[in-house]
Amino acid sequence: MSNSNELIPILSLIIAGIAVFFGPLISIYVTRKTLETNSKIATKNLISPIRQEWINDLRNTLIELTSKSVHYMVAGTEGRKDSEYYRITELEHKIKLLINPLEDDHTKLVESISELTTSLYRGGLENEMLFWEKHREIISISQKILKREWERVKNEI
Repeated sequence: MSNSNELIPILSLIIAGIAVFFGPLISIYVTRKTLETNSKIATKNLISPIRQEWINDLRNTLIELTSKSVHYMVAGTEGRKDSEYYRITELEHKIKLLINPLEDDHTKLVESISELTTSLYRGGLENEMLFWEKHREIISISQKILKREWERVKNEI
């Protein structure tokens, strides 16, 4: 019986020592994880509205470019105005500045837009067919880019 009575204070001392040593380590780990999570949430709350605004701007610019270029194509040479030509060119350059040149589908979008506007200004049946092909391509690539960017906004944490 005396052995067990002597063992209890020793075990209590060992357990207290373990708690004193590991308690702060566990607390530091939990605090670090909480700070990392809070930092990610704060970053998302800051970046998400900016990224959403960028998505909206790109979408609206693409809408205007594709619709104005179709109008320009079907208007024929008599119905075309210099202001329309200027606006389409302006939209093309705006999109070039909005996209990320390091992403393949973004550069493919810019190439397709360039080919579309070139075919639009040249005229002729062959260029008209190329125009409609590039128009469909631009819509398809744009949908993929906008969808991916929207997913990025939703799932950034």
